[in-house]
Amino acid sequence: MKKNIKYKLLQFTGIFIGIIISNMLRAQTPEINFGDFAHPVASVSSLAAYNNTPASIASGTSNISIPLLELPTRSKNISLPLSLAYNSMNVKQLEPAGETGTGWSLFAGGVISREIIGSLNEVQYSENPQSNSPEIFDDVYYYNLPGVSGKFKFNKNTTTGSIDIQSLSANKVKITYIRDTTALIYFTVLSFTIIDENGYQYIFTDYSESSNTDAVLPYRSAFFLSQIKMPDNTVVASFEYRKDSKHASSEPNSPIVYRSCKLSKINADGLGSVSIDYQYDETKEKTMNDPYSISQILLKDTWGIVISGYKFIYSWIKLYPPTPTDNTEEIGRRLLDKLIKINKDQIEYEKTSFVYNPYQETLNENNTYFCYVEPVSTPGNFDSYQMPGLLKRIIYPMGGIAEYNYEAHDYFFNRSTPQYLENAMGTGKIVDPYVQDWEPLVPVLNVDTNQSLQYTLTVTGSPGVTKSVALQFLVSEYYPPGIWVPDTPDPNDQPDPGGNPQPGGHYHFDLTYTLKKSNEVMSTFCISNQVSIYQLLPGTYTISVSGTGGKAQLLMSQIKLKNGPYPNKISTYKYGPRLKNIKYYTSNTETVPSKTEQYNYGSFSDPISSSGYIFRNEAESTNNFFPGYVLYKNVSVSDGENGFVQYYFKNPDDYSKTSYTVDGNPTSFWQYYPITKSGVLEKKEVYNAQNLLLSSLEYETEFETLQNLPDLKIGAYDGIAEMYTKPAYIKNTKITTKNFSGNVFAKTISETSFNPENFKTGFIKETSSDGIVTEKWIRYAADKNKTQMMDANIFSVPLETEMKIDGKATAKTENFYTNSGRFDPISLKVSNTDNGSSKTTVKYEVYDSYGNIRQYMVNVDENSGNGFPIVLIWGYNQTMPIAKIEGARLTDIGTLADDIVLKSNADKDASSETELVKALDLFRSNTALKNFQITTYTYDPLIGVTTTTPPNGIREIYQYDKNGRLKTVADVNGNILKEYKYNNKPQP
Repeated sequence: MKKNIKYKLLQFTGIFIGIIISNMLRAQTPEINFGDFAHPVASVSSLAAYNNTPASIASGTSNISIPLLELPTRSKNISLPLSLAYNSMNVKQLEPAGETGTGWSLFAGGVISREIIGSLNEVQYSENPQSNSPEIFDDVYYYNLPGVSGKFKFNKNTTTGSIDIQSLSANKVKITYIRDTTALIYFTVLSFTIIDENGYQYIFTDYSESSNTDAVLPYRSAFFLSQIKMPDNTVVASFEYRKDSKHASSEPNSPIVYRSCKLSKINADGLGSVSIDYQYDETKEKTMNDPYSISQILLKDTWGIVISGYKFIYSWIKLYPPTPTDNTEEIGRRLLDKLIKINKDQIEYEKTSFVYNPYQETLNENNTYFCYVEPVSTPGNFDSYQMPGLLKRIIYPMGGIAEYNYEAHDYFFNRSTPQYLENAMGTGKIVDPYVQDWEPLVPVLNVDTNQSLQYTLTVTGSPGVTKSVALQFLVSEYYPPGIWVPDTPDPNDQPDPGGNPQPGGHYHFDLTYTLKKSNEVMSTFCISNQVSIYQLLPGTYTISVSGTGGKAQLLMSQIKLKNGPYPNKISTYKYGPRLKNIKYYTSNTETVPSKTEQYNYGSFSDPISSSGYIFRNEAESTNNFFPGYVLYKNVSVSDGENGFVQYYFKNPDDYSKTSYTVDGNPTSFWQYYPITKSGVLEKKEVYNAQNLLLSSLEYETEFETLQNLPDLKIGAYDGIAEMYTKPAYIKNTKITTKNFSGNVFAKTISETSFNPENFKTGFIKETSSDGIVTEKWIRYAADKNKTQMMDANIFSVPLETEMKIDGKATAKTENFYTNSGRFDPISLKVSNTDNGSSKTTVKYEVYDSYGNIRQYMVNVDENSGNGFPIVLIWGYNQTMPIAKIEGARLTDIGTLADDIVLKSNADKDASSETELVKALDLFRSNTALKNFQITTYTYDPLIGVTTTTPPNGIREIYQYDKNGRLKTVADVNGNILKEYKYNNKPQP
């Protein structure tokens, strides 16, 4: 039997749009090309969500992050972490599954992705500057780097005709690009360079390519981090990529569909590397999945020896069944099933498992499939969000479980106005089940066919206004003998009027009614007990009864207005899931959670109404099927035992919209939208289980618009007209903390002002509960007019800190830098402003090429400039200090440390470490160094220190297990000084 397919999809403007999307995806399954999507690179497209709608309580999104590995570099300021993050906003029908599975993003290295707004920038560009209008460069580029993220766009300089980069974020990163001047037809970028606020350079020369219906040739869809350089151009990290091309067919010279660029190796010269392995699945081509998936990540030392790593195990979930007509495969998504940690022997020893909402498919009595992708909206059924592929549980290595339960978003909608209630009732239908309901069915006619076959029914209401009327015909008795039906078995073994079964046939009984208005038949042959709903005008109607005869009642119900108060909210699946609660279990066998975090988004002043309001990201494409997201002004988080916390947020509606003109056209300007779009915390209150207020924090925040940055367009949505805004930064904050004891509280105030040159903390004023005022000023390169540092984009390194208590200066700390040459501090001076004294506490004299200090002095005499010298010897390829010589200068050491440096560079196992320890002992006993205090160290790089030998010679030895965890600390004779045990639960 052929089965019909029916989908229950998103509830917004009916389910019509959901069906369109479903059909579109099904139709596109053989032809999906990510170049035609707004975010063309599947594995980096999800990163934009962390810029636009970061996980927060105000947006109802879960904040799940799993740190994986961290690779240090020779620079003390640069480290390369790898982590996984999950964002429920990335689980959408039109969001592809990336290389780590649906909803997950791998943060490693750096990437510049793009969102295509309208047509491709490259296609519209003209070599004639006068032909380039500013509007053609409307694509938005998102960058994600270790410790910094933001976005930018290209812009035509109307004066020079040049194409410049304009930041769309409130930070001081400097972004430049190099254009391919040989590509005269298209505007093609060869590379980007991003310089962060500490002067470090991030070079992007590797890229991926996608095809697009607008482009004749593939275009560069994302750029990937290739190198990290120090301010003096010394390279501290490099990145390698696996690059593959996919062609439209196997024919020679067939068009390229895409060129992938997958991070395969991160190199920290002298320390080690991280390698990333992939699996390619050709069957996932042209589906909503990246055909490449990460199978393994390994951390290796400089010798290529594995230190630790992770394996990625995936499963597969279908989202829709194949239709019987098109024979297409199931449209599904890749899911991250398990994350398995491995040790240096590549043996599995920890496992984190993930459970997702399943695909649900049931058959009803009509053999119709119901696929619960998105439930249909009726009042009260929004308390569970069961979209397939949404993360449900995390099972941690120690056996504990975190269970995430979601529900639909809701947003404020005022049902309480008389006009709204009047309009709802004026329709004559139930248009809002929250305010309208049916009156109970009550008898209006007693029917007896022995008395009459014609009856009169009166419908009341406003003249000329149609109303919904429900009628139910209840038969209480049939009159015999009925109609004899021979040779037909009665499925209910109906007896004859005398009570005797009739094997040769059965008696048929029937009693129906016909509803008429004058001579117009409204309805006929209505089945007994069935409720039928009619749209009737007020007036008199005729009920004609026919059939075999009997008694019945005609019951009638009309729509009534429910008693208030009414819930001022609209619940919808349109904006994705929001976090309902998190349940924690100690084991898989536990059925009752040990703890539950419950989230409530109702208004604190009106709990049955929503505190949510709809907003949209600036520069977001206006042809999005799912525009906007919800922000909540009130969120309560409780654990069910110890009390609850109430959060109050401000949103963009709390800030002004002013008249604005763009290109001569009148529009509106929305102040501070880029900051407030994520919610601004206004107050936090902590209550105990008895509802007593324990503490409160009140936040006052002042913003400043960055007038020198470009306008940002906020696309029209949900009846809100298109508007404009600009990037802004936090100018001042004031936090008032109150700790309560009954009705008495202690109050402290913290005020912070941010430096307009770098948006970092510039001034802090703290007032304690006893009235003591502490002030602190922090000054940077722009404040000190350090032009060399500013030219290198070093805006965020503190150069001076000054303190006052109750208005009286107490201390000042200054970091001094040279005006030319290196970008390392030369001294640290502390001044006592109370008595006017000052002292150079540290004088940095010699650095190596990676900024490692080799010689410095402490206790420096202000008159002579001399102090107590200390020398550090750096080994392990200039990554670790292996000797500290107190009292010596580098001239005292000469070449004496050459051997220990060479042996540290060669240390890769127990044997070579033994040789290094011997060399260090010889170094310590060298008569030329007898007047100095020497401490020596050895390491297992990327694991930890293995020996420490202080000046007294009493060595401590640190041993690690195969999993890289500290096991014992022993003395030189093998006596255990400390021992560590790790009791892991067996892995299921």
